[in-house]
Amino acid sequence: MITVNLLPVRQWKKREAVRRQVSIFFLSFILLLVGLLAIGFTIQGKVSAQRKELKRLEAQKRRLSYVNKKIALAKKKSKEIETKFQAIEKLQKGRTNTVKIMDEVVTCLPIDRLWLKKLDLKAGRLALSGIALDNHTVALFMRRLDASQLIKKVKLVNTRRQKIKGHDLMQFDITVDLVQ
Repeated sequence: MITVNLLPVRQWKKREAVRRQVSIFFLSFILLLVGLLAIGFTIQGKVSAQRKELKRLEAQKRRLSYVNKKIALAKKKSKEIETKFQAIEKLQKGRTNTVKIMDEVVTCLPIDRLWLKKLDLKAGRLALSGIALDNHTVALFMRRLDASQLIKKVKLVNTRRQKIKGHDLMQFDITVDLVQ
């Protein structure tokens, strides 16, 4: 005898396969959504934490901005003070140099034979004008000046004979380059 199965088993199997595929699809879709939501929440949490950190740092920056202003002001004042100290040091050096130069000139003078009428010190150059008894005295004065360590070069600008109260004297002009 032949048995015939009238039940739609093939259709049930097909329906079951379709239902299984649809349920796998929906489960996969739901898992994908849950995964994406978890990733989204994680990223959003990190972003909000970074925003909070940024706000905290900006607030700290605003709180500490006055420190930067004070530092800049202190640096500016420090520069001003440094320039003032440099100016004072330059004046001190110039003050002592002038005294040393004058002492050197006085030391080189032949006593009772040469008289200075004018001294002019400007920018490392000394201009001397005076009266001497003769040319030999002027030459002696120039040799003494030239031997000095403070003086680089001595130059005779001119000499001329001049009668003063009946005496024949030599009027002279000398320029002296000083060692810097």
